[in-house]
Amino acid sequence: MIEPHISFYDNHTPWGPAVGRNFQIRGFAYRETMPRGMVCNGDKAGYPWPWLLIFFHDPATVVLEDVRADVAENSLMVWPAGASHHYGNAGREWTHSWLIVDFPEMSQFQKNYPLPVGRPFCISADAIFARYLGILQDEFRRDATDLFFQQNLLQLFLYDLHRWCKLNFVSIPERLLEMERYLSSHLQEELTAESIAAHFGITAPHFRSLFRKYFHSSPMQYLNTLRQNKAARLLRFYPYSCKEIAEMTGFRDPLYFSRCFRRFWGTSPSEYRENCDQSARLRCK
Repeated sequence: MIEPHISFYDNHTPWGPAVGRNFQIRGFAYRETMPRGMVCNGDKAGYPWPWLLIFFHDPATVVLEDVRADVAENSLMVWPAGASHHYGNAGREWTHSWLIVDFPEMSQFQKNYPLPVGRPFCISADAIFARYLGILQDEFRRDATDLFFQQNLLQLFLYDLHRWCKLNFVSIPERLLEMERYLSSHLQEELTAESIAAHFGITAPHFRSLFRKYFHSSPMQYLNTLRQNKAARLLRFYPYSCKEIAEMTGFRDPLYFSRCFRRFWGTSPSEYRENCDQSARLRCK
């Protein structure tokens, strides 16, 4: 990990069930570079996390409710208080900026100035994180910090993000949503970009271009993500064999399915199921 020039972390205040009752900035960093791999936090019920805001400067992956999503570079991700976090890049070093904060008024603030919560959002927020985290670092270097100043600066930071999110919001045309629904409902079939494009009466290059513009992924990468997420859910919650799951997610060859699953999740289907069973047992203790 490469230490950022702008960073702060509160090592003194304990974490526990009382997290979130009072305003407190727990930590932040601007352009922190991480080694390849995934970060997992917030899974322990006795140590709930506050709000977490991350700006991914590089492509990354997030796992939300056991569904993996690829995140484009220059994307904002906001996790609500109490959520678990699973994110990173298993294939290469990656850089992110982040802020952890206890903010009891966040729900009310969200009603007035909403941010996308629980899903990645493409936005050019590098300058916003640099500006406000730099001011916060100057504040925490003082002998006596000012809570009123911190609260108001945080709200300006969130409002600035809200403004940029509004400017960057792009409504996805119904035709593209129909294409996305088509992929989701035909996972068992052998699909190609050419066959999907033909179904909608357009050329394959035009289909690829349109899909990438609105979903920030090629259609076949998006289809593979849908298939792998469905496979993971089936392994976690149902007793189907790997061969059956392969067929249910559009793979005719179970061995090829296992290779694709390992490439996507970093583990074999059987290991994934075993790890899910172990995690469930630990949560029950």
